[in-house]
Amino acid sequence: MNIQEKSRREYYARINRVMDYIDQHLEQTLELKDIAAIAHFSPFHFHRIFTFLIGETPIDYIQRLRVEKAAIKLQQ
Repeated sequence: MNIQEKSRREYYARINRVMDYIDQHLEQTLELKDIAAIAHFSPFHFHRIFTFLIGETPIDYIQRLRVEKAAIKLQQ
């Protein structure tokens, strides 16, 4: 495994930790600086990496999850 592949795997691992944290704390206020700290990135770098790997900004991701969760509750 080359250095690029190791870096990519490490970035995905960090982003996955953040996504798990977001899932567990969705009802709370989530600020970019706090979730970036979980991934051990600066807010700027975290935003760029998250958006590149996930395909949506962290805020869009959080809002989508909240809307999906609300839609499920409305269906019940």
